Amino acid sequence: MVLKDLFRRATDLAQFRMPPLGHEMDRFCDWLRCKGFSRHGIRRRLWHALHFNQYLRRRGVKDCQDMETSLADRFIKEHLPHCRELRYTARHFCKAGYVRSFIDYLEERGLLAPSSQPSTPYQELLQKFLDYLTRECNLAETTIKRHQKHLTPFLEDLGDVPTERLRKLTPTQVLALSTKHTQHTGQTMRQEMQGTWKVFFRFCLQKGYLERNMEQAFPKIRTYRLSDVPRGISEEDALKTLESIDRTKPLGLRDFAIIQLFHTYGVRAGQLYSLKLEDILWRKNKIYFIGHKGGKERIEPLFDEVGESLLEYLLRGRPQAPHSEVFLTTRRPFQPLSSHGTISDIVGKRMDQAGVSRSKVSSHAFRHGLATRLLQQGQTIKTIADLLGHRNINTTFIYTKVDVKTLRQVSLEWPEVSP
Repeated sequence: MVLKDLFRRATDLAQFRMPPLGHEMDRFCDWLRCKGFSRHGIRRRLWHALHFNQYLRRRGVKDCQDMETSLADRFIKEHLPHCRELRYTARHFCKAGYVRSFIDYLEERGLLAPSSQPSTPYQELLQKFLDYLTRECNLAETTIKRHQKHLTPFLEDLGDVPTERLRKLTPTQVLALSTKHTQHTGQTMRQEMQGTWKVFFRFCLQKGYLERNMEQAFPKIRTYRLSDVPRGISEEDALKTLESIDRTKPLGLRDFAIIQLFHTYGVRAGQLYSLKLEDILWRKNKIYFIGHKGGKERIEPLFDEVGESLLEYLLRGRPQAPHSEVFLTTRRPFQPLSSHGTISDIVGKRMDQAGVSRSKVSSHAFRHGLATRLLQQGQTIKTIADLLGHRNINTTFIYTKVDVKTLRQVSLEWPEVSP
């Protein structure tokens, strides 16, 4: 597929072929087709690529050799949100993702040079910290990304010379920065953010960016073990959610299989979106889930109803795509579902559709629900811990708080007081 297959007007074609990137538009068009984008999706991305090309030309970029990644970042962050030059059909759906498709293509072709300088004053320091987390702390990639997310706003407040500002930081300033970034967050998020900053300060002390330990400057957030009660979905509500899904369409087949896996095995969202085709052991009638969040790997029986829903999705609902993950998006380009938020949104929408009340993390309600049901059926804590993949049995003890039947047996009678 080339530009002439999508645009008929000679004036449009002439615009697309102007420097500095006009000679790449036909290849970009074919690249999008190979990625599985629809004709409509290709046109939108081409209009955004055209505008990026015009942006480069206005800034004196004459050929690919003059381009840097920082120009692309600036276009997306500073220009695109306020852009009024795109055609109406493109501007109405103006998205950074459309431009990023073009940038991904340019990087794949080796046409986009890295910035000659760090894009931000703190980038070098941040990268050293991330390398430290990878090489010395041996943290998982998802944990490192979480640390990066929490630390970036903090580093932005340090100004143009972050290393110099770090040396001059006082406990009062650290407390002020902490309060600024955590005052509108919940307790769990505050704990996560403070944990990131404490690790960062230990790194800075070790590497000589700080002269004294600043960890004590953070206010303590008191938490009490087993203080919360797990909010699990009931068997009735789980079945109601499953029954409400329309399984005549690919989207319904996918969502039904996802929720049934949650309901049957109580897996985490990360275990579900990491499930690969080879993890379903059809001949052995088993299904394999990777260890997640420090938990153990699990190999469970492939129950008939689960196998049937998975098979139905694979045969009639899953799009043809070169990915080994079981669950994919339903829109082109077909990509694996790849985040906890995406999975939780899918489950949450289906629960809302069924009229079932839900907690903030919808997918985890099925995990709590399974553990609660098993405990009420008389299963031991050790059995439930093994099923949920808990390495430490103490993690599972929180479910004893919802075993009302057993709790009644150990409760003391309230003494009557005579007047």
